[in-house]
Amino acid sequence: MAITKPYCKKLKKKNAFLPFEGREHIEFLGFKNDCSLFCFGSHNKKRPHNITIGRLFDFHILDMVEMGITAIDPIDMSRAHGVEAGSIGSKPFFVFEGSEFATDPSLLRFKSLLIDFFRGNQDVEINLDGCDRVLFFSLRSDNGQDAIVAPSTDSYSSKPPSEKGNLILSMRHYAVQKPHSAAGVSKRIQNVELYDIGPNFDFQVRRISFATPQEFKVACRLPKATIATLRALRDNVTTDGTNSLRGQLHVGKQDVNELNLRRFKAHKRQASAMEGDTAEEAPSAEAPDEADKAGGRRHKRRKTGEESTSFQADVDV
Repeated sequence: MAITKPYCKKLKKKNAFLPFEGREHIEFLGFKNDCSLFCFGSHNKKRPHNITIGRLFDFHILDMVEMGITAIDPIDMSRAHGVEAGSIGSKPFFVFEGSEFATDPSLLRFKSLLIDFFRGNQDVEINLDGCDRVLFFSLRSDNGQDAIVAPSTDSYSSKPPSEKGNLILSMRHYAVQKPHSAAGVSKRIQNVELYDIGPNFDFQVRRISFATPQEFKVACRLPKATIATLRALRDNVTTDGTNSLRGQLHVGKQDVNELNLRRFKAHKRQASAMEGDTAEEAPSAEAPDEADKAGGRRHKRRKTGEESTSFQADVDV
């Protein structure tokens, strides 16, 4: 279930830098390898088992979160009970537990970063059969009792942040077993079973660095060509009472005579026979005219002969 090429590029060389202490190295590697997402792993005495994930815009760091692994459960596909999960091209479901994901601005940005990092390619339409996994994210404090406090966003420096925070992010990975009757149906599904297959993590959120609202607005701006395409798709599209899309299409007039249909041998023989009958009927239609003309000429000649005989008789008398 590891991410492979062309969706991932693993750099094995050790780097003597940390993303929160120098952005230039990460931005250079992102530009060199044409990557917009990165995951940087490090380990030292001050921050053991450290992972930094982030995303770039225009090859400049946009958002970045540093987390420490406090607990891990390795992957075990034997717990899936024969359910196939993690196939090539599959998509995961995302479940975010906690109202903080919808109210706290920092955690809203963190949620967007997690979706970008784990969703893979962005597709317009998704087949339900291709969604065979669930990524479950939940929040809690480090002692499980206090209120959740996210680290301050001014932690991009060597100095300690003004607010350390006590945030623990729990990530769970499940395989989905759907009923056969629900396969390929986009409506409500019941009796769905989840199997814990791992890997599962507990992350301690240590430092965060998010872009300003102005920078994030520029990064979310769509190109003019994409906006024009989206506006064209919205034309003549309505929604009925059941929230189903209905579109109106305007099709031009079609000339049926110009259709390129499949032609069989029987059609060819029939067409050649019709052409032969037409060629035979054409002379018979003109025959009466020629006969009338010939009869008229003979009638004129007969009259001329009678007149000449009568004139000769008069002369003899």
